[in-house]
Amino acid sequence: MIHPATTVRPVSPEIGNGVFATEFIPCGTIIVVRDCCDLALERDDFFALPAALRCSLETFMYHDKHGQLVLGWDHAKYMNHSCHSNTMMTDYGVEIVVRDIAAGEEVTSEYGLLNVQEPYELYCNCVNCRGALRLDDIDRFAAQWDSQILTALQRVAACPQPLVDLLVPELYREILQLQHSPQHYRSVRGLKWRAS
Repeated sequence: MIHPATTVRPVSPEIGNGVFATEFIPCGTIIVVRDCCDLALERDDFFALPAALRCSLETFMYHDKHGQLVLGWDHAKYMNHSCHSNTMMTDYGVEIVVRDIAAGEEVTSEYGLLNVQEPYELYCNCVNCRGALRLDDIDRFAAQWDSQILTALQRVAACPQPLVDLLVPELYREILQLQHSPQHYRSVRGLKWRAS
């Protein structure tokens, strides 16, 4: 489930829709929680679907660290990529805001953390755009991303968290303990999965 202070709006004819903040959302806010309403399919089940359905769904799905294809049930699936995203997936079952998001600003994600299986060209048009997603993005950028994510996770207790009731209690305790025990942080390298 995505943070309630978000909405879907058109970005451009080339990109389509995106997610935008309806109010200020500070760094350290949990922006998306994977919950029981999200659809998770094994790859064999996904490939057994009719081609038209697969084609329609795969734009909005990502591979989790176990290789399942996940489709969010709400408008989180409309979050676009940015090479300088303001949110990032973590190995705690949540996506976290890694820099303050102003009211009206697009909420963006780092697709390099979503186990993209085929390299593809990016259209984010951001400054210093990487140009394409690659299978080794997690390997190449993990240290940089981990630094941003850990800083944000250490701010969780100081931010309003409207999605906290959706979190697995043990994971939330782990996140809160990072304030005092950053050495227990779980790297985004733990998210990596590759098709065999």
